[in-house]
Amino acid sequence: MNKLDCDVEKLSSRMIGLLILPFAIALGAIGFLVLPVVGLFFSIPLFLLAITFLVSPDSKVCRLILRQDP
Repeated sequence: MNKLDCDVEKLSSRMIGLLILPFAIALGAIGFLVLPVVGLFFSIPLFLLAITFLVSPDSKVCRLILRQDP
């Protein structure tokens, strides 16, 4: 694994989070209007998943590689 692989890994994680986030917001809005409890029941885990992908830390291997390169 090299620095480019780490950059691609970070970018793909952020992109997945950015793709899931609009679905979570839309599901939450529609669900809140139609069936508030059921809509929030499904949208909150999806929203948390999107946030997790957006703020996920680098893998241990990437941290070691990036720390070695000045």
